[in-house]
Amino acid sequence: MFKFGKQPQSIDFLQPSYSPTDIWSTAYIWLTNVGKYLLIGVEVLVLGVFFSRFILDRQDNDLKEEVNAKVTLLSNESWQKNAAVYENYQYLLSDIKLVKNRQVINSVKVSELISGIPSSLHLTSFGYSVNRISLRLTSNSLNSIKDYEASLKNNPNYSNVAFSIDKNKDEINVSVTFVILTE
Repeated sequence: MFKFGKQPQSIDFLQPSYSPTDIWSTAYIWLTNVGKYLLIGVEVLVLGVFFSRFILDRQDNDLKEEVNAKVTLLSNESWQKNAAVYENYQYLLSDIKLVKNRQVINSVKVSELISGIPSSLHLTSFGYSVNRISLRLTSNSLNSIKDYEASLKNNPNYSNVAFSIDKNKDEINVSVTFVILTE
């Protein structure tokens, strides 16, 4: 199949002593000279990838163990409750921010109302809803209640002033409702 001709005996190192003329012979010589180095290079590359796979798998397993430990920590019932609480706080704060931008500040009106209550009357509850005020007061003196009622009814900034008085043993309970007139 391969024809190797009689090789001339020559000392000329620049010219090969034998050069095949057949394509199959040339391919065979190329594969045995150059191809073996390509094959060795590919085998080294495959072995490098094979052994690096062990290292990467070990690192991946370490990361999985770390993640599983953190998942166990975060799946604790107290963490889940706290996460729900903090999430609700975030929703509440965002709602407060929205309401704050549209809310009318009534602190001046509220402070005027509370400071206008005589010291002989004790405020037990206070309600404010769209310029409608409701107060619950207690006192020991009916005269201080009558004075407060007269001052509210004579104030031009208030309308629909209504008093409801209930007497228990030593205390007098008073419910007051009225509307603040807007300017």
